[in-house]
Amino acid sequence: MDSFLPYITGDGSVGLYSEEFNDIYHSGYGALTEAYEKFVNPNLVLKDDIKVLDICYGLGYNSKAFLNFNKDINKITFDCLDIDKNLILLSPFIKTNHTLKDYLIKPKNKHARVGKYKKYKIDSWVNEILIKNLFEEFKQDFYLKSILDNQKFAPYLDAKMIKIGKFYQKFRINTINEPQNSLNLHNIYYRYLSKRYNCNFKKDIKFNFYVDDARKSIKKLTEPYDVIFLDAFTTDKCPQLWSIDFINELYRLSNDDCVLLTYSNSVLVRNTLIETGYFVGKILNEDNKSIGTIASKNKSKIKNPLSDYELGLLKTRAGIPYRDKNLSSTADEIINSRKTEVETSNLISSSKYIKDRGKK
Repeated sequence: MDSFLPYITGDGSVGLYSEEFNDIYHSGYGALTEAYEKFVNPNLVLKDDIKVLDICYGLGYNSKAFLNFNKDINKITFDCLDIDKNLILLSPFIKTNHTLKDYLIKPKNKHARVGKYKKYKIDSWVNEILIKNLFEEFKQDFYLKSILDNQKFAPYLDAKMIKIGKFYQKFRINTINEPQNSLNLHNIYYRYLSKRYNCNFKKDIKFNFYVDDARKSIKKLTEPYDVIFLDAFTTDKCPQLWSIDFINELYRLSNDDCVLLTYSNSVLVRNTLIETGYFVGKILNEDNKSIGTIASKNKSKIKNPLSDYELGLLKTRAGIPYRDKNLSSTADEIINSRKTEVETSNLISSSKYIKDRGKK
């Protein structure tokens, strides 16, 4: 968190500002609210054995909200991609069960927002399972002592989760996968830390983490996924993860009923998804406003399809995709290549399209 600026978002949950990208990781109106409304609630019909691909996992809001919302599903596997290991390790310790007191905290910086208070939450068992998975994968490296024990970060961290994290760190059981040690660890945990046995630990819930450029990680994956979260920085900040070549990889990894969810309403993103082969629609909020995009190989999964006007807008220069043939170009190379393609295109401009047809 030393390279990021934490702040309280509009619903009281914690967001981060990235100095490297000069952008926020989470919506100012509410990090947790965004996760639920854009990545969880689009009327998904799910089976019992779910495989989720979370691209740009960050602090894990999307996967944690998905798990919390779908707590009746007994088997869920999350494959989580992020280039920043520290964000992954912080994910179970960030304060997500915000209180009214958290919400009323005076904003500390220009990125903070005061918005409509909504009581979305993450139950403790979700973060407990995540801590267990992080310890199993990263062993003693999972506990970021320099941040988690630093008082200046305390207002943004969950004290109970830190206590559990310290418990795992203290016992230093490096062979946790051996049945006897694993059993001993959990017996101690439930006796001294947990008030009651949490049945959710009986579920088959697994988090796998891939710490690398997502373009490299994606090539290693072979699972057909049921749900894909695409939560990269905006197209002008991180074009690498919005290129038609990267989206082609997501299409390869999608099963026939898979749904891909993203916060982006971008003409470029929606047209790229369509050119890849997906059917595309809108994610609507309670005010019937588009707050994201849903894509699937199965047309019946699209409950709110794009209008004829919106489909026409995709065929303007604004819809020309980014290209990254070998999934290895720099952001500047990808942006400049598209700029040249746009400048030499015979397609109508989006501004002329809007002027001729009227903005809708």
